[in-house]
Amino acid sequence: MSAIRPMQVHSDTNQGCKGCNRSPVLSEEKINHLVQLAIAGKQANELASEAVQQERFQRCMACPSLQFGTTCKHCGCLVHIRTRLQASYCPSPTRSQWEQ
Repeated sequence: MSAIRPMQVHSDTNQGCKGCNRSPVLSEEKINHLVQLAIAGKQANELASEAVQQERFQRCMACPSLQFGTTCKHCGCLVHIRTRLQASYCPSPTRSQWEQ
């Protein structure tokens, strides 16, 4: 039976996420690339209108559950993508940030 090794903890928690050693901070170029991949091939009715997308995005950017300026704490998604998809919803367990 092997000995249990203690979990290694990084001293600088701002350098990586919980699951890996990569930085969770994304460049604008990377975000744009991921958005284009996510919406590629979607029909117009699958995408939120520009006005709806902008309203959702502004609410996400003001949400206390936003992490790293890009990521929803509740579902781990990039808000830049989630806000663009018509069928998406705010995953906040207490109250939708997208509802007025």
